[in-house]
Amino acid sequence: MSERTPTAPGAPGRRILAVALLAAAGACTEALPTVEREELVRSGFATEVILEYDEFASGARVYGGFGRTSDMGGGFVAHDFGSRTEAGGGRGEGLEASSLLRFGRYPRSAQVLDTTGTTVPDTTLTFLFGRLLVRFDSLSSVHNDRPVDIVAHALTEPWDGRSASWDYAIDSIGHRVAWSAPGGGAVEEIGRATWDPETGDSIKIRVDSAWIAAWSDTTDAARGVRVSTVTPGVRLRVSAALLRLETRPSVNPDTTIQVPSTTENRTFIYAPVPRPPLKTLRVGGVPAWRTVMELDIPSILDRPDELCEVVGCPVEITADHVSFAALRFITRSTVRAFAPSDTLAVDLRSVLAPDILPKSPLGPSRTRAPGKLVPDAWFQPPAGEILEIPVTGLVRDLLRGETVDGDPVSNTIAVLAVFEPLSVEYMSFDGASSPSAPSLRIVLNFSLDGET
Repeated sequence: MSERTPTAPGAPGRRILAVALLAAAGACTEALPTVEREELVRSGFATEVILEYDEFASGARVYGGFGRTSDMGGGFVAHDFGSRTEAGGGRGEGLEASSLLRFGRYPRSAQVLDTTGTTVPDTTLTFLFGRLLVRFDSLSSVHNDRPVDIVAHALTEPWDGRSASWDYAIDSIGHRVAWSAPGGGAVEEIGRATWDPETGDSIKIRVDSAWIAAWSDTTDAARGVRVSTVTPGVRLRVSAALLRLETRPSVNPDTTIQVPSTTENRTFIYAPVPRPPLKTLRVGGVPAWRTVMELDIPSILDRPDELCEVVGCPVEITADHVSFAALRFITRSTVRAFAPSDTLAVDLRSVLAPDILPKSPLGPSRTRAPGKLVPDAWFQPPAGEILEIPVTGLVRDLLRGETVDGDPVSNTIAVLAVFEPLSVEYMSFDGASSPSAPSLRIVLNFSLDGET
């Protein structure tokens, strides 16, 4: 980011004056609206005003606990990622993460070729062994371009596919059971493989017939697989995991076929769990974090001097004066264990029932799909980039006191990830007490002939 002062377009018959502001340049991926933009300037006088946090907002706080790791449909594996002792350094305790899988009932039949070459249904299948296939999202993974050793273990303790965590095999309301050891309790190794990001996106681990037979008992709450890594300093995103069964059909016993097993549960467990921030703001993570604040847009302005010289101060601001408005956050670097490694998307919604936060329902998105995209590089040291979230419609509604349809408008907003939860990674921003607290940028238009 760099500073620049917008200049007047200089169109004939138009009087334009711009107040200096911080504008996006360099690292930004899209042009931020300024008074140079024709679509934001009507005949008359245009100005940009930056409102500091205390001038338009209050009550900034962070709520957590939205969603579960099991809601993601994928997972992570990590070992000593982002620790103080990791080569290359990072601050904070290293991240440990493992993915847990439970497979469902095996197929009872399959379409196979018999000895005459005819495709027929076969309901008498013999499962010989299995292959565990694990696929990684190489773009969202941090592996330092080196091979990573992956290990599969069989779980031996009953666990809940929805609520399991690093410390607890079952962590539901009114029922909590700890693992015998953090991270999955007592386990037995199934096999291992090395993933080389230079040669592909997946690994296969052979599962012998004894485990295949044991997992066929769908009443056994202990059945399952833990996928982890023993390579330090890596954090890999698991995009898919499935079990393929090597099968001998009864109608053609001299051949084998592969049939897939269903996946009943897929989740991941990790430690340490981030603590709530004290002075910063946070968005994302799993369970997800949201930043909430109240907005009180001033309807009277007595600055800047350029505005007062042209239209006189104090001046009343109405919804019709607002050409553009954006809420601004300043990015912060966070502990490496949870730092973004891929572009994330931010959403902004109205909080419909502030009195019952954090359980309040939210209004529709105030951002355009797919949300406001935020590069992961913005959270790398020294950070300090400006994230602008357009809120033009919301600011107009708040100044008007209602929506354009005459419905009530809430002045409480939530800033959150577009999808919750999406990743173990989260975004950090300077808080309300910081010199770089959130601010509001507004482009205003005034007519010099008595009209808006």
